[in-house]
Amino acid sequence: MKTFSLAFAIAILFSPVFIFGYPAPPDPKLDLLKAHVLVDILSAPVKVSMVEQLMASMQQNGSWPDINYADKTRGWWTVNDHLTRLLDMALAWKQQGELQGNAELKKKLLSGLDFWLDNDFICPNWWYPQIGVPKVLAPVMLLMENQLTAKEMADGLKILARAKIGMTGQNKVWLSGNVIYRSLLDGNETSIEQAVAAIQQEIVVSLGEGIQPDYSFHQHGTQQQFGNYGSAFAADMLKWGMIFRHTAFEFDAGSMAILRNYLLEGVRWITWKNKMDISACGRQLVPHAQAEKALGIARIMATMPLVDSSNTDRYKAAMKDFSGDKHFWNSDMTVHRRDSFYMSVKMSSNRVGGSESCNEENIQGYHLGDGATYFYQSGNEYTDIFPLWDWKMIPGTTAFHGKAPLPVLPCSGYNIHTDFAGGVSDGMNGIATLAYGRDSLSAQKSWFFFDDAAICLGAGIHSSLDTEVRTTINQVFFNTPVIVRQSGGTKTLNAVEHSLAGTSWVIEDGWGYYFPGKADVELANQEQSGSWHSVLTRMPRDTVKGNVFTLWLNHGKSPVDARYAYFVFAGAKESTMEKRAEAIAVIVNNAGQQAVENPGKAGLVFIKPGTVQTSQFGAVAASDPCVMLITRKLSAEKIFVSDPTHKLAGLSIGLKGKRGCRAATVLYDAGKDISWLTVVLPRNEEAGKTLELWVE
Repeated sequence: MKTFSLAFAIAILFSPVFIFGYPAPPDPKLDLLKAHVLVDILSAPVKVSMVEQLMASMQQNGSWPDINYADKTRGWWTVNDHLTRLLDMALAWKQQGELQGNAELKKKLLSGLDFWLDNDFICPNWWYPQIGVPKVLAPVMLLMENQLTAKEMADGLKILARAKIGMTGQNKVWLSGNVIYRSLLDGNETSIEQAVAAIQQEIVVSLGEGIQPDYSFHQHGTQQQFGNYGSAFAADMLKWGMIFRHTAFEFDAGSMAILRNYLLEGVRWITWKNKMDISACGRQLVPHAQAEKALGIARIMATMPLVDSSNTDRYKAAMKDFSGDKHFWNSDMTVHRRDSFYMSVKMSSNRVGGSESCNEENIQGYHLGDGATYFYQSGNEYTDIFPLWDWKMIPGTTAFHGKAPLPVLPCSGYNIHTDFAGGVSDGMNGIATLAYGRDSLSAQKSWFFFDDAAICLGAGIHSSLDTEVRTTINQVFFNTPVIVRQSGGTKTLNAVEHSLAGTSWVIEDGWGYYFPGKADVELANQEQSGSWHSVLTRMPRDTVKGNVFTLWLNHGKSPVDARYAYFVFAGAKESTMEKRAEAIAVIVNNAGQQAVENPGKAGLVFIKPGTVQTSQFGAVAASDPCVMLITRKLSAEKIFVSDPTHKLAGLSIGLKGKRGCRAATVLYDAGKDISWLTVVLPRNEEAGKTLELWVE
């Protein structure tokens, strides 16, 4: 098979043939594919000064003295740095610039390559031999192909052959991409066709690993993985979409539509102010992770018009502030956002995994899927806060706070053993609910996201253990004075820990926390310390310090049917806290029902079948467990309902008076003056999805 220079590759990509969309030139399809791959590899930036430093520090045998080649770390295996350095050197040698074609650079580059090939370093984590190493070694070999000896080529291909098409989701995409690289070196057209097909087959909506019907992303079983595998998937699909365009392997329209929907209806929801939501980051809670992951998503959105030009305006608008509410029913996660703030809650169930700890990462993340609730305005509220956190007090969770260390999560399969976890959304407002149960502690928790408020309810909190139980409202960086309203008046707190009896509200950093009927709360606004090593083992033990604000409710030891209610307001001010809270009414909060009213809307969670009396919509009944949001529009009402158990085929809703609804079978009971609306609920892939009803 022919080989091509960079100049030839660039000439092909930017020739009038492609600019004006004419058919591909009469070159063999693998030659054209290879030219595209080379352009993709060479698009990576490289600093000449850095490469010069690498040349100067390389030892005579082709190694570097600062790399521990005996390292057996499973995550962030530092030996792989040798290959990434070789790739930087190969890019500098091949690209136009001061070092292009430099003889000394070439000599050292091949010396470094020989050092790797002779030693064939193996990480104990399967990912590196099959994915990580070939993913970097193959581009080096493609760039230096004409300079390699027969032995170097053979030894390199032997290492690349460890990547075989298989597995699922993003792992399958990575493996298939490595097979394409290897096959471009040995000219195996059949392998390339199989690998291309495998990549395109992963652009599919299913309940398996990969893109879900709600456009979230799962990997390692049923774990939401937007910011880890899901981001890598989006980046790789963009990369291969660019490489395959104008070739025989171009993505078809159906695949492109799925990829587009994944980005615009899924990924764009989980970043705020150039930070990724903690609940989307997965186990990779490393320094700068939130910012770097958000930047990666922004780059994908900015580049997608090159492969999906008919939707350019949608991609340009994707990363701008927008308003909406979305419940990801396949991932037990709700996002509620406006132009000025972002809120989210992440749950888990017997269907959806909560979190994971692989390769000694996220070793404190035991409660990250237990109703973790985050509130963002500036975007800096939680940036790299992880070494400072008390991990038994994840915001939004109800958990034990004892002396025993938290268990370390497995890599997959860590669930809450409940099927009652879900939510409902009308696109602008929504509800999330969770029947929580872990480690002999149970609680019924619900979140009502109405406009600029989150109304948080808990009931049936029970434990037989002699260990303190806390509901953490927030644990966030402390940026402004803390103002508290109690029975005796309003005051600003000094920076220590406080027990506050009869508290009406607390304001800190633009967030207001309101307690209907007053509550006894505990608060700390003080310096906390910790180390990154406590979060992920490979990090240093150096002490990190920062000012942290923590607000919580103490349910005591062995609570029986304890409950809580608090409202969280964005853009809070002392002068308007009471007025904003007056517009919200908690109708019921017990282990059977939880319900809230706000002008023009009511949110109802039926953990058990029953009836809830509302002031705006009268009595509302449900025949089975469900979540319901009712809004009024002119003379009609809109009901948004879902099944948190994902088990129901249908549901009957009871409303006062004689009603009509085209999407339901209506039975009017004249004696009780109740209309029963029987509806068919979404099933299979859409089980748990919101059903919308117009009721007259």
